Amino acid sequence: MTRPHYDDISTIPLPTDRELIPHLQVMLEAALRRQVWIMLLDNQFCPLPVLVPIDLEAEPHPDDAAAFAESLRCLSMDFETATLVLTLERPGPAELMDRDRRWLRTLREACVASEASFRGPYLLLGDIVRQVPPDDYVGTPLARSLDDEFGQGSF
Repeated sequence: MTRPHYDDISTIPLPTDRELIPHLQVMLEAALRRQVWIMLLDNQFCPLPVLVPIDLEAEPHPDDAAAFAESLRCLSMDFETATLVLTLERPGPAELMDRDRRWLRTLREACVASEASFRGPYLLLGDIVRQVPPDDYVGTPLARSLDDEFGQGSF
């Protein structure tokens, strides 16, 4: 599917995950690299003309959440009433890995610390965007596990 032009989607509200997730799938298309996408929604939950990719390391570092929170705080100051939508992109197997859980936890902690309104983080694997319930990653330790070194590859 061709990515739509902003003028064609600018007035379409995305108030729930039912509307937002298909929109993210069309906009992000397919997972090609490890990165996070930031999209902004206005106070009517319509997309703003901002879609920012940020490359990520393989593993989050202990100070990543604080640094990312500061960036989100600055971004939200530019768009005061906007809601931030974060999507973690990762190529590779479709199953949720410990590394994904650590990044999702880091991103969520950054969003909470930024005090910005946010949705997600979502996860883009292949060409599917999925919602991962916080219970699946919030309790995940930020330290690497042996699963990452033995048997889960370099994704």
